[in-house]
Formats: sequence, structure tokens, C-alpha cells
Amino acid sequence: MSDLKAYLAAKYMSGPKADAILSRTAPKKKKRKAATGASTSGAGSSMIKDDDILGWDNVQEQDDDEMSEAIVAEDRAFKKRQRTEEGGGWATVREGEEGRSPSPTPDEQPQVVVQEEPAFKGGLLTSAQLKKSLPRLKPATSSDPQADAAAQETVYRDASGRRVDMAAERAEAARKKREREEAEARKMEWGKGLVQREEAEKRKQELEVIRSRTFARTADDVEMNEDLKAQERWNDPAAAFLTKKKSKGPKKPEYTGPPPPPNRFGIRPGYRWDGVDRGNGFEKKLFQRINERRRRGAESYEWSVDDM
Repeated sequence: MSDLKAYLAAKYMSGPKADAILSRTAPKKKKRKAATGASTSGAGSSMIKDDDILGWDNVQEQDDDEMSEAIVAEDRAFKKRQRTEEGGGWATVREGEEGRSPSPTPDEQPQVVVQEEPAFKGGLLTSAQLKKSLPRLKPATSSDPQADAAAQETVYRDASGRRVDMAAERAEAARKKREREEAEARKMEWGKGLVQREEAEKRKQELEVIRSRTFARTADDVEMNEDLKAQERWNDPAAAFLTKKKSKGPKKPEYTGPPPPPNRFGIRPGYRWDGVDRGNGFEKKLFQRINERRRRGAESYEWSVDDM
């Protein structure tokens, strides 16, 4: 066990304690006796003493003895100083003003570290522990509603990063939409025919007249009687001499261009005819034969009367 302590002290320890362990475990060597008669007698003898073989060992042993004595003395001084310190024998290095020690500088003052408890602990907790550990949230009170509304308003920016006024953009979009609707209305108005516009205007006037009338209409109403008289009925015997206003119903369009060539049945061409005769000429030859027969009959009658 002492060999292990000596090994540890020699390899891994330093200081007075290590020196003390090494001094206790070091082997004690006998001191060399002073040579009195031997050295004097050896001077006259014929033997030669070899310093290289014997003298070096003696010098090393003497150095080891001196080192062990110095280590033991140092260890004793350390133990004595330790006992003095335990008994309150501190030595004052420097006294401050009025016998007090000077206060340490701010960077040398001790720092007190307060370890706060964690806000939330794991494991099974009761309701009281959970309420104590969790922070209480205070309800947000709004003092200025306008400021809150301005803070919550979304900020829009264009491609260059400038802020966009959404109120002005909405007004501009509404104005463009209104102009587009007015242009579409004008386009639809001009796209209508003349008859459709007249009918719409007439219907508008009728609605204005009806708005000015009373709700109740009696048998003495003149306008109602006139409207009833103007109606045409297929079985009305007095329609020929009592009806003043004859409504013109829808009629088929007729051809109104240059006079067409005649035909045997008296059929007029359609209103889409372009005036080009695409027949085989039979109608034309027929009318020529009829006209020639009439001419010859007239000539023969005149010839017969002329001889008389």
C-alpha cells in the first residue's frame, strides 16, 4: 500500500503532501562513517582507490539524504502554519482607514446568483399547483379604438415598395367600373333598332300616366272605353263602322324593287330577290306567242274591214 502511495505521489501529485509521502516511503540509508584510520593507512598501502566506481554512489546517497531532510523540515513548517491558522493566527497584510479593511473593487465583489424556480414543472400536478405555475393573462383593455383599428389595418405596397392608399384605389376602381357600365349602356342603346327605342319610350310614358291615375277605375273612364273600342274582334258586326283605330298587325315583307318579269300565275318575287332571272325562258316565249297571236288577229280584222 505504501508503494502505491509513493508511486501516485511521484507520478501524479506535487507539493508538500507529495514530498512528505515520498520522504516516509523512501528507504533509509546509512550514513557514511568518517574514514580516519583507513584513509591514513591507505595512503601508505599499495592499493589504488577507484573514484569512478565507488565515489559517485556515495555522492548520490548524500544528496538524497539532504533532500529528504529538507522535505521533512518543509512539511513540519506547513503543519505548524496550519495549526496557527486554525487557531486564528491570521496575519494582517494591510489595514484600511480606521483599522478597517478596504472594500473590494466592484469587479471583485461577490455575485449572488438567485436560482429561480422553473415556470412549469413536469409530472402530475394539482389544479392549485397548475394555477400557481402558469402566468395569469390580463385582459387587453383598449383605450383608443381608432389607434387599435389603425394598428390592425393591413398595409399594401406596390412592386416598388411604396405604400398604397387603399381608399383612393377603391374610389378609382369604382369610378372606372361606373364609366365602363355607362359605356356598355350607351353601346346597348345605340345597338337597338328605332322601333325598339320608340316602344321603350312609349312604355315609359304609359307607366308615368298610370302612376298619375287613381287606383279605382269605373265604367265612366274615358281612356278605358277608348281602349276597348279600339280592340278588333273577328265576330264584331259593328267593327266596320264603329272602330276608329285599326291596329296593323305583323305582315310579311314584300318586294319593292324594279318591276319583275311577268309570269302566268301573277306571283311576285320575294323581298330578298336580287333582280336576276334564273329561269329557262319559257315564260318569256309564252308571253311572246300570246302577244303575237293578238297582233295577228288585230291585223287580220283591220285587213278585212279595209277591203269593205
